Amino acid sequence: MTTRLIHPAKLDEAVKIAKLLGNKTRIQILYLLEQQQFNVTELQEILHVEQSSLSHQLKELRDYQLISQQRVGKSVYYQLTDPHILATMDAILAHTDHVLQGRAHDGQPVDVDQEI
Repeated sequence: MTTRLIHPAKLDEAVKIAKLLGNKTRIQILYLLEQQQFNVTELQEILHVEQSSLSHQLKELRDYQLISQQRVGKSVYYQLTDPHILATMDAILAHTDHVLQGRAHDGQPVDVDQEI
């Protein structure tokens, strides 16, 4: 069996995306955009964040091609553009449920005192 490593350039980008997802507001934005398109005003009202902060978060997500924008009249609507992020978000949230419930993936309680 050959042991392989992730190519350094790919690893660097993966770390950047993981850091990008390490922000509560950005996770909420992605979760909302999984459900439907929103404009900035709608997102601002739902998330209760300053417009400048929200614009910054949206730009970060656009820069990594996770969301895109479309102008409709005077409004700009945001939508998810990368189907991979949906699977990633769903996996993170499913794992979070396991952690919060103190259960392993097989449904058994996690033994925190177990020796490894």
